[in-house]
Amino acid sequence: MKKMVSMKSVILLGVLLYLGSLIWYLPASFVWSRIQGQLPAQVTLEGLTGTLWAGQVGRMQVQGVDQGALRWDWQPSGLLRGNISLDLFWQPRNGQVTAQLDVGLGSIRLKNVDGRLDAASMAALNKAPFVLAGHWLLDVPLLELNEFEYIGQAEGQLVWENAAGGLPNALPLGHLTADLNGEDGWLVFHLADRGGPLGLRGDGRWRPGQALALNTQMQARADADAALVGGLTLLGKPNAQGWTSWRINLQ
Repeated sequence: MKKMVSMKSVILLGVLLYLGSLIWYLPASFVWSRIQGQLPAQVTLEGLTGTLWAGQVGRMQVQGVDQGALRWDWQPSGLLRGNISLDLFWQPRNGQVTAQLDVGLGSIRLKNVDGRLDAASMAALNKAPFVLAGHWLLDVPLLELNEFEYIGQAEGQLVWENAAGGLPNALPLGHLTADLNGEDGWLVFHLADRGGPLGLRGDGRWRPGQALALNTQMQARADADAALVGGLTLLGKPNAQGWTSWRINLQ
């Protein structure tokens, strides 16, 4: 009887080890083929190697736009929270971003997002109809996406350092900021400036599959370039305090 119990235990252990090894070495390409069609945007990957737990992508394209390379490593501690947790390292052109990704049932969380993006490079890659300069600094402790469609909890800040933009040349704007939070399924941006040629206040709203809706007020300060002053007059007539309202939906 003891031999039979022992044999059953050995067989069970062998089966568990076999299944565990299958999961551990599960190719990233296999997992990607199962989830690709569920994403809210068209994403294609080139140079996908490794496993679900540790691998890399040589090149990502989102809606046909090159978004650079991505590397990830599994963190076992996520299992204690019932999640698959990965450390991410994203390397777009002239920039880099680190973050932790937690994938649970029906939700995805990005945590401790920290990085620096080159505004000019990102504008060129995304085929923006204007010239940008400066750097985007990311400091986002939490960004939650539910059912690939709705924003849950969110907190953090984006800073556009030495911001500049316009056509045909990028005009100096100063330092601009956006504080983030989640509200009714949307990611809300609270916009402001830190002094400089462009005064900015207002907010923006975005969620996957939707346009970024901006509701802002802008003001050209005394040290602003004449072209910036002229550009703001094209948006409308300023109010008594010198602020010009501007609303737009950006795809």
